[in-house]
Amino acid sequence: MNESYDWDIFEVFKEQIEIQLPKLEQQILRLDKKETKTDAVNELFRTFHTYKPNTDYLRLHPFYELVQKVESVLSILREDKAAVSESIIQWLFLVLDQITLWFHEMEDGKNTLSPYPAGLLEKVQITPSRIKPSQRLQELSILYVDTNTKRAEKISAFLTSLAKVCVVKTSREAAQKYLQTEPIDIVIMNLAKENFHLVEHMKDKFENTSTLAVFDKISSLTLKKLLSYGISHTTTNPLSAKALQRELLSIVKTFFSSNTLLIDHKNITAFIQTLQPLPNTIMQIMQICDDDEIPIKELVKVVKTDPIIAANILNVANSPLYGNVELKTIDQAVTRFGKRVVKALAMNGMKEALGEIHLQAYAMTEEEFSKVSMNRLSLMLKWYAKVNIADLNILSSTALLGNIGQLLIAKEIETKNQIDDFLHKAHSVHFKYAEESLLHTTTSIISSQILNYWQLSKDVVDIIAFGDTPEEAPEELRRLAVANHIVYTIVDNQGKIMQELSDEILLLLANHGFDPKSLENALEHLHEVNK
Repeated sequence: MNESYDWDIFEVFKEQIEIQLPKLEQQILRLDKKETKTDAVNELFRTFHTYKPNTDYLRLHPFYELVQKVESVLSILREDKAAVSESIIQWLFLVLDQITLWFHEMEDGKNTLSPYPAGLLEKVQITPSRIKPSQRLQELSILYVDTNTKRAEKISAFLTSLAKVCVVKTSREAAQKYLQTEPIDIVIMNLAKENFHLVEHMKDKFENTSTLAVFDKISSLTLKKLLSYGISHTTTNPLSAKALQRELLSIVKTFFSSNTLLIDHKNITAFIQTLQPLPNTIMQIMQICDDDEIPIKELVKVVKTDPIIAANILNVANSPLYGNVELKTIDQAVTRFGKRVVKALAMNGMKEALGEIHLQAYAMTEEEFSKVSMNRLSLMLKWYAKVNIADLNILSSTALLGNIGQLLIAKEIETKNQIDDFLHKAHSVHFKYAEESLLHTTTSIISSQILNYWQLSKDVVDIIAFGDTPEEAPEELRRLAVANHIVYTIVDNQGKIMQELSDEILLLLANHGFDPKSLENALEHLHEVNK
């Protein structure tokens, strides 16, 4: 026994834990009730706050590290009681189990405690703030570069209302000189062909500065060239306030996230530069489906030219997800589904443009991956047809395409020989945590960047980009982003279907004016067809 160790304090602390263990359990149970939640959070915080100096003084290192994390979590919960969720409560019970184990070790006279389980601290991730992108933008600086002085004057007034600082320069040389002396967060370039000269300068000197490139017209060649410089955000003249604001919020979401883990845009652009262009058939189908004036028979003609898309549509049309009436021809299937669903099903074939598919990192087969998309589409169609059928033009696509980013993430994980590490982190916590830990990104972010590269609707791109944080989506898209997030949550990226609506989903439904009954019915239908 170490004679220099303060065993008297050790015994006092051990007795304190023995008295408080049953009380801790009672307080955690009280978190589940609205009327006792506030008192329970405060009591738990006070208890763990007293543990902190004792565990530090007694050099009970794993105990001290865990207490630090719990105290931080409880501090956040004191400020935001709504953040108390079932997952937080379950995590606190895991913490209680670990403290109980350590108590028994201390009873045996041990002052060198066993380590806590891998992943316990990471099961709850703390962000420094819950700042929305629009609020974060107000803290940033923008440099707007444009040789058109009248346009620059008009745009700068708008940008000043969005950001903390807006500086305008009317030549590339003036912009380059300014960048050498002043730090800038976002550069907006509206210099036509001269954009590329400024891009080259910034790549050499200011590689990590976020950039929005404005052109009169953006071709696929221009987009590819910009991506080679690490620029994925573009828009066109004439500039509209709405389009400009949405691109800026997307930049903030990607590069100035409120999360502790920032998105690594270099990885994203490296991924996207490996992509093949979209097949012409898919582009034609998208154009026809987006034009209400073009008759459905024209859509049938295009679908028939692509055997793979045609077979996929017929296969889905005759699956249990969509009824029991056998459809033998493409004409019947396309007419039954209509433009919205055919467009989404055609987009589902986009994964072929990603090349050879490997999903070992997610412990999935290609068939299981496709089933996730189909189940999400089925749930969205069944639910939102009762909410607002017109919105299915967007939501049918987002439901199908939200997991396409997994294909590139899986490739990167395999290339880096990190499959075992990725799966260990995923199984210890969850797959989103594994994505953030190893690649500093998520499936939703990668999916949105891929679809942006393929020039899909900005609405589809943005709704998927905010798949993890729908409450941060632009106001005009927020309700759709919430609906998409709900479908993603009910059918997760591994294909697991929620048994019943969670408290989190019920709260989202209530906050955004959704009737839970139609979603409950859609979920019940999904379980029936998946038996």
